[in-house]
Amino acid sequence: MNPGSRRWDNLPRTRRLTLLVCALAVTWPTCVWSQRRTAPQKTATPGLSKAILAESASLSGPLVEAFDRDYLARVTADEGRSLSEGMAIYYLRRELQSLIDMWRATGDLTYLDSAKSLTLQAIDEATANPRPLIWHGEDRGDRPCFYLDTVAAETGGHSQLCDFQGSVGFLMVARALRQIDDPAADEIVAFVEAEIVEKWLYYKPAITPWHMQNENSFKNVLAILNTGRDTREHFACLCLDLHKLGARKYTYRVWAKGLLDIYLTIRYETDRVPPNAEGVEDLIPDDWGLLARKADEGYLWLMIPNYDADSNLPASDTSHGNRTAWLAARGYSEGLVDEKVLNGLINTLEFRIWAPEKGLFYFNNYSDGTDLALGELAPGRAGNVWFGWHRLATYDQTLETLFLALACDLMEGGPSLPQNAQNVTMANAPLCLEAWGARLLAPKGQPHSFP
Repeated sequence: MNPGSRRWDNLPRTRRLTLLVCALAVTWPTCVWSQRRTAPQKTATPGLSKAILAESASLSGPLVEAFDRDYLARVTADEGRSLSEGMAIYYLRRELQSLIDMWRATGDLTYLDSAKSLTLQAIDEATANPRPLIWHGEDRGDRPCFYLDTVAAETGGHSQLCDFQGSVGFLMVARALRQIDDPAADEIVAFVEAEIVEKWLYYKPAITPWHMQNENSFKNVLAILNTGRDTREHFACLCLDLHKLGARKYTYRVWAKGLLDIYLTIRYETDRVPPNAEGVEDLIPDDWGLLARKADEGYLWLMIPNYDADSNLPASDTSHGNRTAWLAARGYSEGLVDEKVLNGLINTLEFRIWAPEKGLFYFNNYSDGTDLALGELAPGRAGNVWFGWHRLATYDQTLETLFLALACDLMEGGPSLPQNAQNVTMANAPLCLEAWGARLLAPKGQPHSFP
């Protein structure tokens, strides 16, 4: 146990929270509502306020202990679970995120070993569970399957969205393993490229390797991808990671750049043509780009267009906006996304989504600051910020302190969060936020780095 953790344990919970609230106040100057700096600053170490830095030694140990406690409870409850059925692969990506963050925070390979074991288990289960891939009633052959019954009639149970989201987690693990020269990284990369990426690249019978390896391959990629913004954002992340991991069979970085240009371009006019869209206009849905908005207070923020064709609301819900925020931070880390994009999304989170006037850790359900009910979830209950939005804390002091305070509140079960908010009730939420808090505090946590 960290010696400082005993000092922290001896403080009443209200005192601990008060310290963190004071730190938030320190980093929240009055003028921030009307203006903010022109560009986020990349920092290799946390830029926390003096109040937080004074308590950092006391915070780090309890956050690690809280994660270990909560993860043990999670593993015990999920003993014997399948990773190849239903939405398991979809949610596994977030669990893997938390384990990678804990490895970064502590340097303890136990966390990375757990992430590797889960990834290989999922791959083994899918490989042992081949199912026909169906295209308009045509059998395209048996492929390893993370089976989802809601698409059984359409594809035989193969889900492009679940495959891509899960594989983003797999490659996160592979990149971490590559850093310690673990050969399992190569096994993971081979599976993702052959059994996930190529499964969908050649899903349509008319598509051949020539289509995916010629100078017009990006157009063909757009044609085979589902039109959903979330699916395409995940595929962009896959391409970035496969390129980083040395895969050169396809022009992954070119494909990623093309998707980044479409989905992270700032739109100052609603009728603007997407960049580099000549010849592919009909393959780009209306939800492309990020819509520039200026608040009455003077700051600029970015609205993420609604990805859901069944909804007439203009903005994406906060939860699905995580994917956009993650991709923006990921692309920025590689010099592929302009700092204006990151800055605009920081403003979106700070000034539209986070609503401290309603509660210290109250996050609106929609990314434009509206707070209607989302399905059966009441206002303020679906404002999830822990699997993408959190990465913006690397570049903004207020957000950095906010996420640390949120992590510390969750050590106590989240008493300061709205009742039934998914930031505390979803299985992976406390884990991801506790792990991220620990990583922000760690001297070698490298929160600006991916993975």
